[in-house]
Amino acid sequence: MKKIIKKAENYRSKVLDDLLSEITPEEQRITDRRMKLAARIADVMEEKGMRKKDLAKAMGVQPSLVTKWLSGTHNFTAETLWKIGDVLGIELITLREEKEEPVVYRAEINVRQQVMNESLIEYEVKNMTSIGKKKNLLLTSYSN
Repeated sequence: MKKIIKKAENYRSKVLDDLLSEITPEEQRITDRRMKLAARIADVMEEKGMRKKDLAKAMGVQPSLVTKWLSGTHNFTAETLWKIGDVLGIELITLREEKEEPVVYRAEINVRQQVMNESLIEYEVKNMTSIGKKKNLLLTSYSN
């Protein structure tokens, strides 16, 4: 049996317009995030062939709570999102790891050429500074 998908019709209502005009941008952003989160959970459930009652059983909650979760109006706790993610095998909360800052080196370079086998040149880098640490580095290059 084929699903019939109807496009949403443009519906205008003064009451609805008045309600929407009272929503602050912050409230709208929160609502959008909740709706996206609910949609993500619903999409993964569908991909896995999981019904509301299957998720409810796996989570140890009533199916009515899963319905509330999928409504896009529920204010989840972090623990609940982690548990849902574990059951579905996805990450719903990603904690940002510390970003590695690029390391900038400042160095004094003394170049000396030592003919060892006519193609070896050594460079000695002294007082290399990286985040307050000093290092000495010996660079070796071969020329043709």
